[in-house]
Amino acid sequence: MAPRLCYDARRKGVSGVMMATFGLGKIVLYAADPEAVSAFYARAAGLSFDRVEGTRRYESMSTGGTALVIDLALEPLSRGRRECALSLRVPNLDAVAAGLREDGIDVGPILERPSGLFASLKDPDGRDVELWEPRAKPVSVAPPPLVDKSALDARALSSDKPSVAPEPPSMLELPRIAPPPLPPPPVPLPANVPALVDRPADVEPPAIVDNPAAVEPPAIVDKPPVRLEMHSALDLEKEAKAAVEGATKAEGEGEGAATEKRGTEPPPPPPMMGAPGPVVTAARPAKVSVQGGTKISLYGANFAEGCRVLVDGDDCTKPKRIDDFTLEIEAPPHAPGSAEIVIENPDEQRSVIQIVYDEGPSIERFSPLEGSPRGGTEVVVEGRNFEDGCRVTFFGNRAPEVIFEGPSRIRFVTPPQEQLFHGELRVTNPDGLSALAADLFTYRLATPHAREVSPASGLVGGSKRITVTGVDFHPQCVARLGGRQAAVTFRSAESLELVTPRANEPGPVDLEIENPDGQITKLEGVFTYEAEPTPPLLVEVRPDRGYCAGGQTIRLVGDNFEADTVVRIGEVRAISRTGSRHEIEVELPQRPQPGLVAIELVDRFGVVVRREDAFTYESRPAPRVDGVTPRNGPMVGGTRIVLEGDFFDEHVFVRIGGQAPKRAVVRSATTIEIVAPPSRASGFVDIEVGRGDAGTTVVKNAFRYDPSPAPAIDSVAPNKGSVEGGTEVSIEGKNFVAEAAVLFGGKPAQRVKFVSASTLEVKTPPGKNGEMVDVVVRNPDGKEAITKRAFLYDARYRS
Repeated sequence: MAPRLCYDARRKGVSGVMMATFGLGKIVLYAADPEAVSAFYARAAGLSFDRVEGTRRYESMSTGGTALVIDLALEPLSRGRRECALSLRVPNLDAVAAGLREDGIDVGPILERPSGLFASLKDPDGRDVELWEPRAKPVSVAPPPLVDKSALDARALSSDKPSVAPEPPSMLELPRIAPPPLPPPPVPLPANVPALVDRPADVEPPAIVDNPAAVEPPAIVDKPPVRLEMHSALDLEKEAKAAVEGATKAEGEGEGAATEKRGTEPPPPPPMMGAPGPVVTAARPAKVSVQGGTKISLYGANFAEGCRVLVDGDDCTKPKRIDDFTLEIEAPPHAPGSAEIVIENPDEQRSVIQIVYDEGPSIERFSPLEGSPRGGTEVVVEGRNFEDGCRVTFFGNRAPEVIFEGPSRIRFVTPPQEQLFHGELRVTNPDGLSALAADLFTYRLATPHAREVSPASGLVGGSKRITVTGVDFHPQCVARLGGRQAAVTFRSAESLELVTPRANEPGPVDLEIENPDGQITKLEGVFTYEAEPTPPLLVEVRPDRGYCAGGQTIRLVGDNFEADTVVRIGEVRAISRTGSRHEIEVELPQRPQPGLVAIELVDRFGVVVRREDAFTYESRPAPRVDGVTPRNGPMVGGTRIVLEGDFFDEHVFVRIGGQAPKRAVVRSATTIEIVAPPSRASGFVDIEVGRGDAGTTVVKNAFRYDPSPAPAIDSVAPNKGSVEGGTEVSIEGKNFVAEAAVLFGGKPAQRVKFVSASTLEVKTPPGKNGEMVDVVVRNPDGKEAITKRAFLYDARYRS
């Protein structure tokens, strides 16, 4: 994502002449979330942003120089690297990084490079941002002029005029200097070089040496000196003679000195003649209010520790030194007009700059004093010294538009507001002077109304959840019960959920709901605090054990039981019925595994009484069969059988020879009555009795099916019928059973009704005209009776 640079580009005029640019105006960063990105740069760079009306564009407020603009991207931006990065210059990187980390911004490690200290971070769009604390540029100071002593001696003898030292040689070439000719007159220094002063009388001249190549240049210093010392050739000659005499005397005093060695040891570099003085280049802002209090930043160089700042000669400020290049002061009150700001270092060197004091705007009246949070309220501001082009900052946001009516009256329309309801108004003139009115306007919400509280009572210990219904509740509203603040959960503008605070004593209390704009709704005595009740008491459980399948009825015996007392067995809520204050009937809930469990009683106030290991869950045993009566019956079934044993209930199942009985009735936990089903074969069969959660009991060869005689047909009447079927026919014979099947010509009858072992009533199936068919009666054991050509289908008959 490349930034858009807004500037006055060079253009060709009509004559083709190139017009010069006015410099860089704005840097525009397109962001997926302009609000988050502008907030980030407000914290990281100390910028202040104004939102452009009707857009998501934020422009940094600046009285001059380049402005930063955050605008909504035209297309969605993927998170990651962007095609630009910003480098923000900071005075103290360690302090800035620590402050950003405290605000939750991830700042990388601080790295040292030749140009200063650096740290990196990312803005909410993933754009790289660099923090840079620049290092002061090192300046090389040329060594003092080096002069050959013999040349100086000759020149001193030949001329009485003082001579000027020649230009020093290049620092890269230091050859022996021959006696120079008389130098030209001194060249005037540039205008931007500070004034020069004469060498103090108490400063010794540098020594003159024979071998200049052995002299090292002075050390590199961090800041260029502002004032320099200049010396004539005669001064240098005197200094050289003094240095040679001192060296000769020292060598003569040494032991074993055979010859005089002059100039073989270089002297130390000359000391600095004084620290550079302060230089102030700019004051921002350059115009301040006569009332004082405006923060002024002073820019320049060589601001020393302990420097003073004077305004028109009065040391009335307490400067904050950011670094060698920046000071911050608070402007004192002052009469209108210009004022002189003097920066004085501890060595009494000074620098001066001018600022202007002006009355600036003043706010005297404001109407109306409240409006809707939806915005749209026209506000009139009256005062003094308003200027055309002034802007209004309302509740920290720039108002959409200001209508300038004159120096004493402006108008604007309030923007929508969702968070703050009392805020400040600031009017800022184009010259940067502003007036502030704090908490002058109120965004007024609709008046809230509470209607009902449910439940309307609770214990003095608090912590009870209640619901308040009404209208026009705000998400930031505050609730109080009996003057104590309650925790609020906002559900909607019509519903709130509160957690009651603790009360000192029982009794009714008032409920208050206050919206953020200060409007309050009150319900008097709507909630009642009750004294802590006597908790329920559990004395006995009857019985104290049961099956894991549940379903049993048990009784809890104790005291202080109520109709809404909740019973939990093994952490599972049970179905219960309170018979009296002393007894509760409970249906035992299911449990997957046997073992000891606790029983809990919870009253209507939430007080819990718990007894550990109060009930035992057991695995249900499988049903047991002790006897079968009778032990045999016909194959056609229908025999009534009684099973005796134990652990029978309505959930058991019974099978005879693998078949379910025609009917089974559990008479008690020890008796079951069944009706035997028919069997296709005679002989002994097993009887099974089981339960899904307990297992199955099998009694081998418990019942015998006896062979049955074959059925016999004596007559079929009538013996003729309709070809459509449905003719009712009565079959007489013997050994018929209820499950017997009847066939006409191999086709099953439409209906078979067992009347008795000697009579069956059936309806014939369809057949062909004139066809004589056989009639067959077949019992469930497979035995059958056949009467040949016993029925005639005749089309003349109708069913």
